[in-house]
Amino acid sequence: MRCSYPKSGDATCRHPWYIRTTLRTRKTLARIAAEAPSGRTFRERAVDLVATRVPFDAAVFHALSPRVPFETALVRGLDPLVVAASMKNWDQWAVELGRFRDVGVRHGGVATDREALPPRGRARTLFEQALGGPKRARAAAFVHLIVRERIVSALILVRWKDEPFNDEEVRFLRSIAPTLSIADALHQHLDQAERATMPSILRCHDQRLTERQREIVEHIALGHTNAAIATSLGRSANTIRNILVDIMRRLGAANRADVVRLAVLR
Repeated sequence: MRCSYPKSGDATCRHPWYIRTTLRTRKTLARIAAEAPSGRTFRERAVDLVATRVPFDAAVFHALSPRVPFETALVRGLDPLVVAASMKNWDQWAVELGRFRDVGVRHGGVATDREALPPRGRARTLFEQALGGPKRARAAAFVHLIVRERIVSALILVRWKDEPFNDEEVRFLRSIAPTLSIADALHQHLDQAERATMPSILRCHDQRLTERQREIVEHIALGHTNAAIATSLGRSANTIRNILVDIMRRLGAANRADVVRLAVLR
C-alpha cells in the first residue's frame, strides 16, 4: 500500500529517529553495494531502499545519455518501451532542462522541480510531458550522482500528484547521494559497462569560438534561454540570437543541443 507523502514540518520528520535512520541508510547502501552481484541489482535494491523513505510514483535510474544502452536503466512506474523510445530526445532535454543539473550540482547533487523550474513556461511543460508518460509529472527530484566532478548517472523520482518533495525528503536524498554515487560508479566499473559521464561543471574550451561565444555556450548548456543570457551578459536578446547563429555555423550544429554536444561534451 502506497504511503502518503509526509508534509514539511511534520513532527515525525523532525524526530531524532529521522537522523539516526539516515545514518543507517548509508550503511545499508554500502552493504547493498558490496553484496549486489551486478550494477542492475544494486540499482534495484537501492531504489527499493529509497522508496522506504521517499515515496514516489515513478523512477528512472540511468546515465541519462542516449549513448549508454537502455538495458542498464532501471525504470519503475513507466512503460520501459516508451522511455527507451524517448532516448532520441535526451540530448535536447538535457539542454532545455539543464537547470536541474545546474541547481543539483550546487546543492548536494539534488534538485527538485520547484527549485529548478518556473511554475509556468516551456521548460515546465516539457518536464511534465517528458517524465509523465501517460500522465503529467507534477513533482520530481533529480539525484545527480557525481564522482570526481563528473556526473556518472542520475536517479529521477516522479510524483503524479502536485505534492512537492519536502525539505526533509530532499535533505535525505542529499545525505545519501555521495554513497549512491560511489557505489553506482563502482558497479559500472566492475560490470565494464558502457559509460558516458558528463562534467558536473560545464565549461566550453572549444577554440573554434571566441571567448564571448564560449561564455554563451556555457549558458546554453545550463538550459538558459536567449532572454536569460541577454540579461546576464547585458546584451539584447537579438544580439544573443545573432551570436548563436554564428556559433552554430562555426560548429556545424543544427540546434542548441548540438551546440552543447559539439562544444562542451565531446
